[in-house]
Amino acid sequence: MNDQHPLRKSKLTSFAITAFFLIVTVLTVLIFLAFCRVKTVNIENCVFSDKQTVMKAGKINVGMHIYALDKEKVEERIKEANPYVCDVYITRTGMTTLNITLTEDAPGFYIEQDGKYIVLSETLRVLEICNSKAEFPTSSVAQISLPPVETAVLKKTLEFKEDWVSYGKECIEILEAIAASGLSGTLTYADISEKFDLRVTYKDKYDIRFGSPYKLSEKLSLAVETIEYLEDPINRLSTAKGIIHASVIGETSFEATGAIGEETQ
Repeated sequence: MNDQHPLRKSKLTSFAITAFFLIVTVLTVLIFLAFCRVKTVNIENCVFSDKQTVMKAGKINVGMHIYALDKEKVEERIKEANPYVCDVYITRTGMTTLNITLTEDAPGFYIEQDGKYIVLSETLRVLEICNSKAEFPTSSVAQISLPPVETAVLKKTLEFKEDWVSYGKECIEILEAIAASGLSGTLTYADISEKFDLRVTYKDKYDIRFGSPYKLSEKLSLAVETIEYLEDPINRLSTAKGIIHASVIGETSFEATGAIGEETQ
């Protein structure tokens, strides 16, 4: 008889199936090891940080296995090495592309302390300590006067002297309100060192005086409307410089002190 024994035939079938799946598994592993390697690294929202520093801090190299990365550890290393970075999000696209999305704190202000220039975020986190203004990351960093500072440590929020700790926390809220207003990015100076005498300078043109932080958002909105009115050429006040009094809720007044181009006596 030429017919194979049923048991032998069943064993051959099982062996063939097993061999097939073994070959597929080996091929899959080989493809995984050979082709799942980093070829492209996209770093997004990298404005004030250096891309090479980000790569180096994350220990990311082209050619490394893309699934060998511990994303959480890489994210922490990048944040630790880059003071401007406050958050990192890493994703993979396909088998060869790594995407690193940064969230950075923008430099908004600076103070002078012990002969150094301390660059601060709008939440008073120390982003950089410079020897001169020439080292600033952008020309839009405005000088700010604050309550007495105890310590300024890189990547940490400013610490204020003992009697000023409570108001120091309020200063962050004040700056957040300014950042959310139309004055954000337009200031050349801010003085919030005294709680009941808040004032900012808009483009070296208007000295805006808010008094206390009570209902500051409303005061800010009205100050912005006042600036828009003053700078509208139809009102013939666009070249005037002066003081915008905005300490009274619901109203502002403008006190002209000169004109653009005039020398200060």
